[in-house]
Amino acid sequence: MNKGERTRQTILEQGMRFSSQYGLIEVTIGSMAKLCGLSRSGLISHFDSKEDMQLAILDYCEDQFMLHVVAPARHQDPLVQLKMLFSIWADWTRELFNEPHSTCPFIKALVEFNCHTDSPIHTKVTEQHNRLFSYIKHKIVQGIESGIFHPELDAQCAAYELYNLYLGHAIAKNTVLTEHASELFKRNIEHLLESYQADPKTRSVSA
Repeated sequence: MNKGERTRQTILEQGMRFSSQYGLIEVTIGSMAKLCGLSRSGLISHFDSKEDMQLAILDYCEDQFMLHVVAPARHQDPLVQLKMLFSIWADWTRELFNEPHSTCPFIKALVEFNCHTDSPIHTKVTEQHNRLFSYIKHKIVQGIESGIFHPELDAQCAAYELYNLYLGHAIAKNTVLTEHASELFKRNIEHLLESYQADPKTRSVSA
């Protein structure tokens, strides 16, 4: 990695850290230049515009999410994998950056750009959320097919419940019940996943 690549990497890292606390909409050429100790022209040499930088930060965030959340949660058992996924996801940026007020940058960006439907950032973050939702749904389908989850479970509905529970947690954890928010979230995930399970006596041999 040459000097230019290292500088770009630093900008993306700082951009992710900053947007996880203050939101992607607050990420500007000026704010990133100050955080990275660069001149505005020095930072602009790495990105065509503020929007280009914000899009690159979202891509970087997704790479980090795959590395720090999805990869460690991989397991042959889809039930175990879902439990681990949501447990790690609960406070992933808070633990990654050791910042008590850090939260998921994808949630912040989705809320911030929700009404800007013609924005490339809205398109990008919506695609990211759809990929994550599809991943959760796929794991539930695997659980149904392996006999772990009830055969009549609606995978779309179950994925929507789990996904929305995280959305609520990401917003509420810094406003209400802050001290025990993550514990309550994980407990609720456990309850939902338990409610999806088939009767052990009816599980397939492969489960």
